[in-house]
Amino acid sequence: MTSTTRSMAPAAAGSAPAARPARLMIDAPVRAFHWLFALSFAGAWLTAESERWRGLHVTLGYAFGGLLLFRLVYGLVGPRQARLALLWHRVSGVGDWLRNAGAGRVDLPRGATLGMGAAMLLLMAVAAPLVLSGYAGYVEWLGMEDAWEEVHEFFANSAMALVAAHLALIVLLSILRRRNLATPMLTGRTPGSGPDLVKANRTWLAVLLLAACVGFVGWQTVQGDLGGTLATQGERRVGHHDDDD
Repeated sequence: MTSTTRSMAPAAAGSAPAARPARLMIDAPVRAFHWLFALSFAGAWLTAESERWRGLHVTLGYAFGGLLLFRLVYGLVGPRQARLALLWHRVSGVGDWLRNAGAGRVDLPRGATLGMGAAMLLLMAVAAPLVLSGYAGYVEWLGMEDAWEEVHEFFANSAMALVAAHLALIVLLSILRRRNLATPMLTGRTPGSGPDLVKANRTWLAVLLLAACVGFVGWQTVQGDLGGTLATQGERRVGHHDDDD
């Protein structure tokens, strides 16, 4: 009976499913930026029309702008796989894809991949004027508060359209490839054998980025700026009405 048990042990061990190979493709700072960028934009969007939460809207806008600045710097001086030039290179094939599509050769998965990258680049391009116009309207630069608010709303709607397109393309490509393409932005890994593209995960930098964002919003809350912003804005509007009278 002992020999039978021993002979069955290797078989049982061999029947356990082997872990699927995966490669580390996205480092921790890029993943942290992605989710913090998304959360700050979503929060700012949800509080945009609320006077009660105007202070939080402004705070999240500052955080959104700070995250954009971090990504631009990291995309210029960071590791190769995080460079913005690499993302630009990936979407440079849009012209060829369109020409092939015009000739009847439609590569849908390739098109979805290019569209996702293009949407991300355009979103970062729109983010800068979105933040700047919001700040200009908040400080009433050149006395054109209403005009800046219109510009700010235009870029906010453009950014939301790009976010929606990005999410729709992720869902489409996930269906086409039969795997969840949002997972790599959580784990940093994609299925497949071969060497890791990311040589150093830089978890410490991701933690610092998260701490900076949480600390900034928390500091604004403790200082009372989330409510103070609303009060200040209300005083400005009352002042405008008094001047008109």
